[in-house]
Amino acid sequence: MNCYRCGYDIEDGLYCENCGTDNTVYRSILISSARAYNEGLEYAKIRNLTGAVNSLSAALRFSKYNIAARNLLGLVYFEQGEMVLALREWVISTNLDPEENDAERYLGELEYGQGLLEKYDSNNRKYNTALSYLREGNRDLSKIQLKRVLRNQPKMVKAHVLLALLLMQEDNYEEARRELNTALRIDSGNPLAISYLNEVHTVFRERNDNRKKKKKKDIAVSFQDGNDTVVVPRRGIIEALDSSKGGFLNVLIGLLIGVLVSVFLIVPEVRERDNSSAKNALIDVNESYADSQQSISLLQSEVASLRERLSNYEGQADLKQSYENLISAMTVAASGDFGSAENLLSAVNRELLDEKGQQGYDTLSESIIEGKAKGAFDRADGERLMGNYAEAAADYRTVVDLKETYADGEAIYYLAFCLERNGNDQDALTYYRRTAELFPSTQRGRAAAEKVNELSENETTQATSRE
Repeated sequence: MNCYRCGYDIEDGLYCENCGTDNTVYRSILISSARAYNEGLEYAKIRNLTGAVNSLSAALRFSKYNIAARNLLGLVYFEQGEMVLALREWVISTNLDPEENDAERYLGELEYGQGLLEKYDSNNRKYNTALSYLREGNRDLSKIQLKRVLRNQPKMVKAHVLLALLLMQEDNYEEARRELNTALRIDSGNPLAISYLNEVHTVFRERNDNRKKKKKKDIAVSFQDGNDTVVVPRRGIIEALDSSKGGFLNVLIGLLIGVLVSVFLIVPEVRERDNSSAKNALIDVNESYADSQQSISLLQSEVASLRERLSNYEGQADLKQSYENLISAMTVAASGDFGSAENLLSAVNRELLDEKGQQGYDTLSESIIEGKAKGAFDRADGERLMGNYAEAAADYRTVVDLKETYADGEAIYYLAFCLERNGNDQDALTYYRRTAELFPSTQRGRAAAEKVNELSENETTQATSRE
């Protein structure tokens, strides 16, 4: 710890040996700042970003020189989609401590990212435009603008919350719940999202209660008897029979009488009629035997014809099932469950579909790949910015396996970057080379080419030293 007055390094005790200043209170302040930082770090790990912002801000109020807290606060703001606030914290951090500061790396990555700053600036302008539309009463235009913002920057929590509020005002609570759940997956402690989601759940509970009351009301039948309203419950046959023991006994007696009448009156008459019918049937069989022999050949030819016609319908059940699976896959993909959509699509026989069906199949297949890649890419970005390079590399590799050129080479470039940071220079070199081959004229491609030269020289140096 350094003395707050003269900056002298205090090795033991709380009094500065240089100027004699008592640093007891100053030490308590630093401890409070460190405690708030640790609390903010724990909040960040469980994605309670609002709690993390509050704790890290408190750490900086205790000590503005807490660089770790300031850098983490910038990362949390970045994860919330608050790019301006993140840049502010990182710029202040580099000014306070310009040597070996992670904030410099964060700022450098934003500069290397092709058009990232311009994209985030454009999104902020679109969000402000959406607010302007909302103040003017143009909800539809505001909603369209917010969807554009979230398409380009899906982690902007405040945009999700505002869009959910608009959907709630339109009585579209199902989509509002989806937006709020998305916001809470990003920031589990956002108070507005929690409050709105509680309101949505309240509406759903009230609607369910109303449906139950209506269903209960339908069970009864009401009618007027003079000036009185009589309510009688609907009853089925079984309920009517079960209403009394006497009724059930009457039913049993009726069944017994029916059995006795059948045995003593009906059965003898039926037997006599059957004997006469059997004699006549024997004569008819003898007469029709010759005709049946002729008709057998006709039946055999008809069966062959039917089998031939049936063969023309082979695959029709598969055709129907394929269309049903395709429609189900489209519905599931629209909800964002791309894994289930992919499973449904794998059960579709593309060759059985007509031209439009095949076009829909191809479009959906591309959408599934894009959706899975986007989910993995967003996770990878978050892990990378938090310094979890091994996890980020795994997610970036998933993206590259799905679509090598995803995000204009951003995925493959950062895969190489994370591999390098994780000490895997050999694989990093492979992906840097591939980035330089695919995007030679871009800034990212040129940066990858420089990395190829740097890592190749390192390999050569190490090989020489081993020899």
